[in-house]
Amino acid sequence: MRILMIQPNYHSGGAEIAGNWPPSWVPYVGGALKTAGFNEVRFVDAMTNYIADADLAEIIRDYQPHVVLATAITPMIYQSQRTLKLVKEVCPDAKTIMGGVHPTYMYREVLNEAAWIDYIIRGEGEEITVNLLRAIAAGTDERDRREILGLAFLENGKVVATPAHPPIKDLNTLTPDWTLLNWPTYLYTPLNVRVAVPNYSRGCPFRCRFCSQWKFWRKYRSRSPKHFVDEIERLVKDHQIGFFILADEEPTINKSRFVALCNELVDRNLGVHWGINTRVTDILRDEKELPLYRQAGLVHVSLGTEAAAQLNLNLFRKETTIADNKRAVQLLRDHGILAEVQFIMGLPSETPETIEETYRMARDWKADMTNWNMYTPWPFSELFQDLQDKVEIRDYSHYNFVTPIIKPDHMTREGVLKGVLRNYARFYSWKFLEYWFEPDPFKRRYLLGCLWAFVKTTLNKRFYNLSRVKQKGLHTEIEFGFDESKILSAEQMAQFKQPSADIDSLGTISACGGPNESSETSNYPKVQKPDDIIQVAVIEADEQTRVNLRVDLRAQEGIEVASEATNAETGIVLLESIDVDVAVVDSTLPDMDLVKFIRMARKAQANSYVIPSKILVLVPPGNLSVVSDAIAAGADAISLKGAPIEQLANAVRITHRNGMYQDPAIASLLEPAVTAWSLEN
Repeated sequence: MRILMIQPNYHSGGAEIAGNWPPSWVPYVGGALKTAGFNEVRFVDAMTNYIADADLAEIIRDYQPHVVLATAITPMIYQSQRTLKLVKEVCPDAKTIMGGVHPTYMYREVLNEAAWIDYIIRGEGEEITVNLLRAIAAGTDERDRREILGLAFLENGKVVATPAHPPIKDLNTLTPDWTLLNWPTYLYTPLNVRVAVPNYSRGCPFRCRFCSQWKFWRKYRSRSPKHFVDEIERLVKDHQIGFFILADEEPTINKSRFVALCNELVDRNLGVHWGINTRVTDILRDEKELPLYRQAGLVHVSLGTEAAAQLNLNLFRKETTIADNKRAVQLLRDHGILAEVQFIMGLPSETPETIEETYRMARDWKADMTNWNMYTPWPFSELFQDLQDKVEIRDYSHYNFVTPIIKPDHMTREGVLKGVLRNYARFYSWKFLEYWFEPDPFKRRYLLGCLWAFVKTTLNKRFYNLSRVKQKGLHTEIEFGFDESKILSAEQMAQFKQPSADIDSLGTISACGGPNESSETSNYPKVQKPDDIIQVAVIEADEQTRVNLRVDLRAQEGIEVASEATNAETGIVLLESIDVDVAVVDSTLPDMDLVKFIRMARKAQANSYVIPSKILVLVPPGNLSVVSDAIAAGADAISLKGAPIEQLANAVRITHRNGMYQDPAIASLLEPAVTAWSLEN
């Protein structure tokens, strides 16, 4: 059976400025197909090679595929639909299949607009694609498709969605086939080397309201460091890769694994450089490890600083402060790692003053690079539900991070775009001089390469889609080119309601109304970790208390603060996602009752691959009434909040060693049942 994979010919003027990126879905899904015995698999990258539809039609006609797979992120959706329509015109009997984030959630809309699509794969694609193609090869897909998890399709003119397929439990079982890619075409402009985008982990334990990735992957999972570096070694030796970007939302969340990954890279000395996106809090956490990260080849870190004002950070549910952002940038620069910061622009509250503020921040923080990204309201994100009465532009082809979709209350879209472009021009004019005086030779070469990518794509007007900016005498006009038929009136916006993803409190999802999968028991492989350092998670709402706990606990011998959360919901996701020995939990979290938190945390860890942590609850002297219920719910240890740090550190050590702890200062104040529990320890 001949299978054709196509990356649609879509361009936005965003990430492409740094080079030609290989689509990572191709080797992973294609490798799964080959492992399953489908050997006639071909890939056509219409995007990188700018293949026009007429030429693509000839390629399809020559190959005569039985099955065609295409992907679609939101701005790519119309081009992906046109690509699969082209397939049907050339090969009417070929099965057309679409996957990706946008059709996963918006499958009803996609199928109603593009009835020529036979199947939509909803969610993580490898296992679903193999199951579907086995049925197609056997000629039983139309009979059996309702039994195949993770699909959507039209049947008698009605949309059918099967229950969601469970996430892949063990990412070490992935079998990517990187030979599907034409490697000479994938070059990273700053270093002029071949570039790859491998998967180390999938998912994100955090739930930023503007994002959708945590919904798509559903559970955070990561590969073993050795298994992943085996893949990097093959990429370097077999395909001459010189740079890779981790396609991960949160690669550093599990500190012990990330450190192990870096040690593995150092030991193998592959001579490859790499970059990541991560959170500010993880850089602050890992200050002592930054020299190791740089030694392992990490040279570029993009930080999700996101907004100019702390108010906006709170809107996005980010867990950082502006002071944290500045400190993280400085730490990276001090260790020879390029620090790139990201600002989100174009929210309803945007003003000329807030745009100017982001420029001042970028300069004040001394960021090596800055990106100003337009807020892109994914129609399946949580924040979209709050803002959709302000989103009259429903032309998804412009949902590309470089077009202001929302009209601010006090600015025009044109004003936002002009302000952002002015920021870029001013910032990189300064950097043109600064880069030449960078003392680190490698970093200087890298920064100048980044500047060259910026200049080159500015001159050819691909950067930020500058071709839409028209200079007419002394006046600048912007032609956004929105499809007028996809602009809603005020009356339509008042009535319009997009379907949203059905997500329960633990992040299990059934995309756009499809049934949830049945609950799972603890089938995830538990990964053992070294016991020399006690890994602690701090779950505390008060910022100053949380910072003090982080700093003071780290000063105690044998204790490391692996991560932090500011509320119960995020704390549960953390404990479901990373290996920690002891969770230090404030008993008065603002968003959830303590007993409910403990029970949900236990359930989350039972269904995850992590080793369940011990829960040590910090109880204020005036709130001792919660102790009995906390113990009954499954708390392992109780300590007075505000006790000397040496006492808390000792409580952490005893909890880790013995599995139980009760602060002697409060034992005598509690009812006999709890006192008996304490005496058993």
